Amino acid sequence: MRVLKVIHGYPPIYSAGSEVYSQLLCHELSEQGHAVMVFTREELSGLPDATIRDEQDDHVSSIKVRRVNMANHKDRYIHPPLDEAFRRTLDEFKPDVVHFGHLNHLSVNLPTIASSLGLACIFTIHDFWMMCPRGQFIQMENSAGGETWPLCEGQADGKCADRCYRRYYGGGPEAAKHDARFWESWVSERMRMSKEATHCFDVMIAPSLQIMERFAKDFPASEGKLRHLDYGFNLESLAGRRRTNGEPFTFGYIGTHIPAKGIGLLIKAFASVPGNSRLRIWGQSNGQETMALKRQLSDYGADVANRVEWLGGYKNAEISAAVFSKVDCIVVPSIWMENSPLVIHEAQQAKVPVITAAAGGMGEFVSDGVNGFTFKHRDSDSLALAMLKASQDPEQTARLGARGYLHSPNGEVMDIASHTRQVVAIYAHAIDRRKSLAIQPLPSPWRITFDTNPDDCNLRCIMCEDHSPHSQTQIRRKAEGRPKRRMSIEVVKKVVAEQAPLGLREIIPSTMGEPLLYEDFDEILALCHQHKVKLNLTTNGTFPRRGAESWARSLVPVCSDVKISWNGACKATQEKIMRGSDWEQNLENLRMFMQVRDAQKQAGRPACRVTLQLTFMEENLEELPEIINLAATLGIDRVKGHHLWAHFREIESLGLKRSADSIRRWNAIAHRCREAAREATATRGHPLVLENFEDLEARAASAEEQSRAGPCPFLGREAWVNAQGRFDPCCCPDLLRRTLGDFGDISGGLQAIWSGTAYAQLLTGYLNRQVCRTCNMRKLL
Repeated sequence: MRVLKVIHGYPPIYSAGSEVYSQLLCHELSEQGHAVMVFTREELSGLPDATIRDEQDDHVSSIKVRRVNMANHKDRYIHPPLDEAFRRTLDEFKPDVVHFGHLNHLSVNLPTIASSLGLACIFTIHDFWMMCPRGQFIQMENSAGGETWPLCEGQADGKCADRCYRRYYGGGPEAAKHDARFWESWVSERMRMSKEATHCFDVMIAPSLQIMERFAKDFPASEGKLRHLDYGFNLESLAGRRRTNGEPFTFGYIGTHIPAKGIGLLIKAFASVPGNSRLRIWGQSNGQETMALKRQLSDYGADVANRVEWLGGYKNAEISAAVFSKVDCIVVPSIWMENSPLVIHEAQQAKVPVITAAAGGMGEFVSDGVNGFTFKHRDSDSLALAMLKASQDPEQTARLGARGYLHSPNGEVMDIASHTRQVVAIYAHAIDRRKSLAIQPLPSPWRITFDTNPDDCNLRCIMCEDHSPHSQTQIRRKAEGRPKRRMSIEVVKKVVAEQAPLGLREIIPSTMGEPLLYEDFDEILALCHQHKVKLNLTTNGTFPRRGAESWARSLVPVCSDVKISWNGACKATQEKIMRGSDWEQNLENLRMFMQVRDAQKQAGRPACRVTLQLTFMEENLEELPEIINLAATLGIDRVKGHHLWAHFREIESLGLKRSADSIRRWNAIAHRCREAAREATATRGHPLVLENFEDLEARAASAEEQSRAGPCPFLGREAWVNAQGRFDPCCCPDLLRRTLGDFGDISGGLQAIWSGTAYAQLLTGYLNRQVCRTCNMRKLL
């Protein structure tokens, strides 16, 4: 397998947690026989941005590290020159999978670029950067109470622009050049692109449960993609700790010196701990930030300052001897909700007790009095008390450390080899899924749906997106004085004339309104005759304007299929679901239509198939077998159904996928329907076809079920044109459909869109979009 690892920094230049983990993973991937390349950044002020420098990993020569210079950028989330360097890298290395670790200082475009080429894309979540530009949900601006670096409750465009973005990215006088609206718009676009990137990931690996839950809550596009998998470690480098004898009780800190890591909180707490304990601080100096910490330390007097040692960096492979043998306890004082801190795992593997906050991913791995001590998050007094407890009873503290990693019986963290095998299994599944769901598009659409008159309907079916009594769409349109949406027949003529020579075989008039109310319907029939394409019609069964017999004589010869909406086996159910319908009249219309169709067929002339089209829901579930029997009696060719797409809160309880119980009841009824169709076929001598009457899993629809859904039946095969001439890729509800992208209108020709870049990117990346992952139209493999 060929793996491209993307990370915002890579050792030895950058050695924070995500960078160290990335290198360790790359080493083990190579050890297990995979070809590995790293795409990362560096900051060399003397070189232009996007300058490429290739080198070998400093430990494994077979791993090529491509460093792209990003020293002079300003916006920090999108960089076209870096995008081009990434495209070049993909073209040269030709990976099977791209594993993203962080996009900060790189470009949020990178996942879209990789996904658009059909490459499997994996993302390990190291922090909150996809949601928060600073990655940690702490604010730059002090709260009203004067708290330094206050915690942020969540992303909101206006708040983020005011409290963080314009200061962090604008930088002093630069921020003053733009008003609040500029920065709010800037935030909005950044978040849009961040969410777009999330759509491109096949799997999102969450090392902690808290970060997994946060993404599931705040980023709907991550639903069904999240996998909980903690980090793996080189256990050999963490073995052999030998605590130096004769030293006072010693606390240790490992990490960068940025404010979010809470060293200021630690120094304040340490200064109030009585006794002769020591504090050793490891980590590369961060210039002004480190100097500020040392000034803070000096404020507590020489006695405290003399008990603190600043020891600089260390080699991670030597952490046991260089760090853990020189401390009795490790303190992780971060003031942000850490994800899954490597230092906690490393200390626990080395059997060093840990003091950390009972919050976020920190509290997931340390339990107070079990394998360490916890304190109230961001509270220096609480931290000081925990440190005092640890130093007053060194033997008990050492026993807590001996418990080690909380989430394994033997107290050991996962070794990197086992962890990597699990990651490789994720890679393989994502690659196989990409292959199985890949779409080979037709040169042009074989069928096109035209939203000729979506606002015209004589019924108010309860599940209809536009005309349901629960929908406010038509009320709002009328209140706003907007005209009804009615497509010009010239649009239909133009598209059919363009596409018929390219392979167009069918057209469908409006499926939202009643198409037989379209005033230019006769011209559609004429177009079908002229260009020798078939009409595929969905009608509500009322046959307005001309009646069933007259319409049948016009439709039967030119249609491939006439789908008649039908949702009950009795008057009460049919009229309850299809508001405004007349059961007796609908039944008479259906009989008359079938008589005309059958006469045409018996005469050896072209005759359409006739389908009853249902929506499966609680209201008609028990009647479905009787609808099958009715169809058999009338000579219907096919019964097709779809599970309810609940557009409105009022009908959510009618969906049959909502619970394990409703799915079990559906499965039982579906079995009876299949039996009824088999009996009907045997009795009448020609098939009664059922569509979408398959069993569902005996539980609520889940991420696993979604991942087993087959390829989209529409993309690359069919096209939709809305009433205003906009190209749409599928038939899902309009608000959801728009999340798939803006492909433009057909004024320049539909074929230009069909062959364009935006549509091609959707074809390769659709399987990870939330709308597509949960689509009722995709059948389980």
